[in-house]
Amino acid sequence: MYRQDAGRCEEIKATVQKHTQDLRHSKEELNRLNQAIQRLTVEAREPERGKDPAALQEESASGSAKGKLVWLEAALQKAKQDMVRQLREYQELMIVKLGLEFEIAIYRKLLEGEESRLDLGFGAGNVTALRSALGSAPTGLPGSASGPEALRPPGAGPSAVETSAPSGGYALCGSPGCVGGLRCSRSRGC
Repeated sequence: MYRQDAGRCEEIKATVQKHTQDLRHSKEELNRLNQAIQRLTVEAREPERGKDPAALQEESASGSAKGKLVWLEAALQKAKQDMVRQLREYQELMIVKLGLEFEIAIYRKLLEGEESRLDLGFGAGNVTALRSALGSAPTGLPGSASGPEALRPPGAGPSAVETSAPSGGYALCGSPGCVGGLRCSRSRGC
């Protein structure tokens, strides 16, 4: 599960980097289009010259410059829309990435808590093995009356043992109020 989440996280990171690069290219294209619009606007505002053939030729050039200006403004508008779309996608990917990183952190903590619990030997399998090995003599060890019976939640059957991870993580529980035998946290009882 962890490897799948890590792989998905790497996929999302690569996609985020690609969208960031696309966004950078879009911004550069926007700057070029803005410069072209400014240059064409200045050309279109030049004072009219005399009505000689050169002036007529210049007017036609001005008309084509205005056509280019309209085209560039449309291209600029499209680039802005693309940039907005890419920003939304980027934000959605960042939300997914953060969610996955949070989930990975939770699983990591759960695994660490479970490893700690198993290293301490308080697992239900260890208690059963000790009980059968030591019998039911009151020795104060996990097979005696002060062992699993003391850990058993109120109302739980004789086979139920409550164990808690030292870090306050999830714990197995025999209480009928627990969902699937799990307790959400140490601060909330079953």
